[in-house]
Amino acid sequence: MPILLLAYCLTNLFTIAFIWLDVYLWRQWYLHKDLLTEHDHDYAQRCLIGAIVLVVYLLIGKSIIRLLLSKTRLGEDEPKAERFEEQQQLSRPDGSIINIEHGGVKGKQTLVFIHGWNSNSMQWYYQKKYFGKSYHLVLMDHPGLGKSKRPDNKDYSLEKLAADLDAVIEQSGTKDPILWGHSMGGFTILTYCKVYPHKLAKIKGLILEHTTYTNPTKTSILSGLLKAIQNPVLKPICWIMIALSHVLWLSRWMSYLNGNMLIMTRFMTFAGTQTGKQLDFTSFLSAMAPPAITARGVLGMFNYDATYVLDQIPVPTLIIGADTDRLTKLEASVTMSNSIQKSRLVTLAPAGHMGFVERHAEVNEAVSGFLNSL
Repeated sequence: MPILLLAYCLTNLFTIAFIWLDVYLWRQWYLHKDLLTEHDHDYAQRCLIGAIVLVVYLLIGKSIIRLLLSKTRLGEDEPKAERFEEQQQLSRPDGSIINIEHGGVKGKQTLVFIHGWNSNSMQWYYQKKYFGKSYHLVLMDHPGLGKSKRPDNKDYSLEKLAADLDAVIEQSGTKDPILWGHSMGGFTILTYCKVYPHKLAKIKGLILEHTTYTNPTKTSILSGLLKAIQNPVLKPICWIMIALSHVLWLSRWMSYLNGNMLIMTRFMTFAGTQTGKQLDFTSFLSAMAPPAITARGVLGMFNYDATYVLDQIPVPTLIIGADTDRLTKLEASVTMSNSIQKSRLVTLAPAGHMGFVERHAEVNEAVSGFLNSL
C-alpha cells in the first residue's frame, strides 16, 4: 500500500540514523578515551555507555517495543509462521513459480486464500486452524513473496496476479471454489472478476477483506496527499527501493530487530487490541518481503481500478471492513457493498487492516455464517 510504503521508508531512515549515531559514539569514545584531561575522560565514558545502549537496542529493541505496544489476552491462541505439509509448485509462462499449499479436508468445499502484499500465505494462521476442520484449503503465495519465484519480465500488474489466481484454481482442480482475499488479495479477486467474467459462474462465493476497488491512494488515510505525490514522490521512491533492494532488505530486518517495524505495524495496521505475538508475527512476515517486490507491487497498484466491474459481479460476496483501517478505509467497503448486488458487509470494531488477526474470532464466525448461507 502506498501509505505503508512511506511508513517503511521512515522506519528504515530511523534505523539508519540509529546506526550512524552508534558509529559516531564509538568513534568519539575511541578518539577521547586515551586523552589525559578529566573532561575528555568523562566524555569518552558517556559515549561508550551510549554506544553500548544503542547496540543493545538495535539488536533486541523489539522485545521492549512489543511489551509496550501489546495487550494481554488470557487463553489467546498465538499465531505461528507455519505451512501445510502438502505443497506444489506451479510454473507460469513468465518464469514465475507460484507456491500452492493444500490443507484441511480434501473432497469438501474449497476455500482459496489470496494474501495481502508485503506478506505471504502464512498470514492465514487463524483461518487455517478454524476452517481446516471442515473445508479443503488452498493457499497461494504471490510471485516473489513467500516461497514463490519472481517473474522474469518483472510484471506485477493486477492482471498478472489475476492470471496467477486463475491458474491456481485450474491447477488445484477445485469445483465451485470460494475465493477469500485480503488487501492486495482482494484487488486480485476483483481483477479476476474483470478479466475472467465468463468464469464467475464456477465461483461459489467471494470474501473481500480490508480491501478496495481502486488505486489505494484514493481510499486510504491522507488520500489527498497521496494522490498529489503519487507521480513526483511515490514512484521515484519505488524505483529507488528496487535499485537498493538488498541494502534496504538488511535495513528492514534491522528495523524488525530494533522494534521500529513493530511501531509502524502497530499504528498502521492494528487498532490497539493485538497481542504482542500478533504484532511480532505480522511484522516478521513483512520483514520477509524483499523491498523490490514491495515497490513493484505498489507500482502495479497505481494502475488498479475495478470500479466498473462491481455492479456486474453475480457471485454472493461477503465484505469485511474495519472501523480504523488506515490503509483501506471503511468507506471503500461500504462502496463495494452498495455496488455488488449479492453482498453483505461486516464491520469489525475496534480493528485495523489486520482485523483477521486482531479480531480473528469475529472474522471466522462471520465467514462461517456466510459459508453456511451458501
